[in-house]
Amino acid sequence: MATIDWLILAAYLVLIVFMGGWFARRQNSTEAFFLGGRSVPWWAVGFSFFGSSISTGTFLAFPGQGYGGDWIPHLSHLIFPVIAVLAACWVIPYYRQQVRMSAYEFLEQRFGYGTRCYASLIYVLYHLFRNGMILFLMAKALNAMTGWDPVAILVVCGILAVLYTMLGGLEAVIWTDVLQSVTLFGGGLFCLWFLTFGSDDGAFHLFQVAGEAGKFKLVDWSLDLSHPTIVVIILYGLVHHGTYYTTSQDVAQRYLAASSTRSSQKALLCGGLSIVTTWTLFLLIGSLLYAYYQIHPGQLPAEIAARETQIFPFFVMQTIPPGISGLILAGMTAAAMSSLDTTINSLAMITVRDFYLHFRPQASDRRQLVLGRIASGFWGILGIGSGLLMLAGVERAYYFGATVSSFIGGGILGLFLLGMFVRRAHTRGVWVGVITGIAISVWGGADTILEMLGASSAFIESVRFPWHPWMIMGLGNIASFTVGWLASVALPDGRRAVATAAP
Repeated sequence: MATIDWLILAAYLVLIVFMGGWFARRQNSTEAFFLGGRSVPWWAVGFSFFGSSISTGTFLAFPGQGYGGDWIPHLSHLIFPVIAVLAACWVIPYYRQQVRMSAYEFLEQRFGYGTRCYASLIYVLYHLFRNGMILFLMAKALNAMTGWDPVAILVVCGILAVLYTMLGGLEAVIWTDVLQSVTLFGGGLFCLWFLTFGSDDGAFHLFQVAGEAGKFKLVDWSLDLSHPTIVVIILYGLVHHGTYYTTSQDVAQRYLAASSTRSSQKALLCGGLSIVTTWTLFLLIGSLLYAYYQIHPGQLPAEIAARETQIFPFFVMQTIPPGISGLILAGMTAAAMSSLDTTINSLAMITVRDFYLHFRPQASDRRQLVLGRIASGFWGILGIGSGLLMLAGVERAYYFGATVSSFIGGGILGLFLLGMFVRRAHTRGVWVGVITGIAISVWGGADTILEMLGASSAFIESVRFPWHPWMIMGLGNIASFTVGWLASVALPDGRRAVATAAP
């Protein structure tokens, strides 16, 4: 790395910690710490939606997919604007009318504390391991690009993210996301420009080579549900993005951080457009890198070519001029920290609002604020520990957490939709629906579980999920919603019966 690269990266890290300290002066209540005082400008919230949805995986997986595959999985991301419009029209107004801070409050009001606790635990379980994976990917990527010690990278960046999140709360998270969004998008945009116009090959030639290799194929029109065909991809995109933008605590906090419903709607729509543009940008970079290295095969070592996710970092360090490569490194660091700070703050919110206050409802706001800061540090340190375990060779920890949370959270979107939009839904009915969704999720992963338990191949084949794995989430949530609705019609409402029988 050139001196200018070091200076850019160091200046970026110092600046985000300074921003955390700057906003710490205004964190005098839980509403300020968790919701930014409900007065954050809509455009800053939009940048935060963008920044928190782009992780280190965007820098690695999207170019890797564009290089080694095609654009078919990207169709699920192009569905996102549909979900953004639906969420802006119905989900945001509901949250701003019915929810004070936690995304899961209304579940308790509708169906009892059990459903609120259930949804909160799913969020905690998934993001506990996801935080570790974010740091793990960043450390591995920066190690490959710079040769720095991955443990040092992980610990330093993790501590910095924890520090400014503890100090400045959601306001620091959102405003650092603004900086991080500009950094990572600017770095990606320059890479695309340099690849297409800064090389001697010319943009047309690169597009031609990539197109002839089928790199831009977007749709498989077959109706075979065992492959990622159009029906599978669309269903997955709708349910995946619908789940995140309806049920996630970090998203709900942004819905509530803006000054009005209209501001929140503008933030989501503008942020959503930026997210899809950035995903497309990095996928396009990967496809053009395929063409570039087809034209210049001698520039790509065989060991790098065999690992698709290393293609883009290799290109940056070998080809991008000094100064700009420092910007790319800062962008990659930003992508990880903007995802990490978001979940640290939301996990702290859940700790205080969904768990602590249930048992200590009379706790003062000051006590809640102190606990929120402590919880931010706790979850951040736990995420760093999870990432260190993965660096030590226990990557399966992430897949274990993701698998378990996908099993038990198989019908979470159906639960939320029942709570928000179906008046007749009641506790008994929604639990029947949730259990049905969980059963479908477990069926979808039964082959993996049975293989781990050493079951016979014949038995595994007899119970294997017959369609593509991306169908599992969609079917689980459709079943959760439909069965929950029907069960609420067919079964008596236990809570109402108890209330009626009470003297």
